[in-house]
Amino acid sequence: MKKVLVCFIAFLFVFSCAKKDNGKVLVSIDDNTITLEEFNKELDKIPMNMKMMVATQSGKKTYLDRLIMKKLLLREAAKNKVESEAEFQNRLSDIKEQLLIESLLKKKIASDAQLTDNDMKSYYDANKEKFKKEREINTRHILLKTEEEAKQIMEKLQKGENFIDLSKTYSIDPNAKASGGEIGFHPKGTLLPEYEAAAFKLTKVGQVTGPVKSQFGYHIIRLEGTKPPAYVSFEEVKDFIRQQLVQDKQKELLEKYIEDLKKSAKITVNEELLKEDKPAAPETQEKTGKPATPEKQETPPVKK
Repeated sequence: MKKVLVCFIAFLFVFSCAKKDNGKVLVSIDDNTITLEEFNKELDKIPMNMKMMVATQSGKKTYLDRLIMKKLLLREAAKNKVESEAEFQNRLSDIKEQLLIESLLKKKIASDAQLTDNDMKSYYDANKEKFKKEREINTRHILLKTEEEAKQIMEKLQKGENFIDLSKTYSIDPNAKASGGEIGFHPKGTLLPEYEAAAFKLTKVGQVTGPVKSQFGYHIIRLEGTKPPAYVSFEEVKDFIRQQLVQDKQKELLEKYIEDLKKSAKITVNEELLKEDKPAAPETQEKTGKPATPEKQETPPVKK
């Protein structure tokens, strides 16, 4: 972190010093030039989190190469009169219209969709059930390749051998040696279906079940702990609520704004012009002499 900070400070020093001679010509491209001032303006457009990429001499050289390429391509576009072409003008018009609409809506709607903490808290209180966490369980397991191996471990457990030690010694779970087979707390829907079905039937801490077959092998499962259903705190979901309410409010404001615009304008629609002629009936096999295309057969779903 310290090294990054030093580099960043050095970059700011070099960057500020480079701006002193803004009138100097940095690059000549035939009869055109790129001045230091123009280059620095381009550097200023780079987002702060990416400025470190041009902190070095090589980084600035790479960025300058891109700027030279940009100038060359723009010059070629001018030579080929691309700007006067109908396709370019049509696309430019579409982009301009979209930008005008976005700017208008940002000005008229986004600024009005402000929320207070009270707005978000009221939503949280009214919709608290949406933020309820179901019961969670923490389990530990021993994973074996075969059912016979799993039965042998079950016998060892019944004789009183330590579950964690057996998991570290025999489990083929790659994390077992470090975790002792502990999975951690999980709600329903986040574990392997076979594992989950068996694990959630356990009711007492220390209770063991198995062997349970899954795609990975045979599990012996022990319940380590439980968390009862609980509500997620307001602070944890505050940002989510803000985003949701802003979107809802903006949608509401947009619909009202469009409706008001329609009411204030005289709009006449000639619906007769919208009517279309009925599409011609497809030619039959007798008329065309071509064989009819067979209907596509649906493949029945196969459980893999």
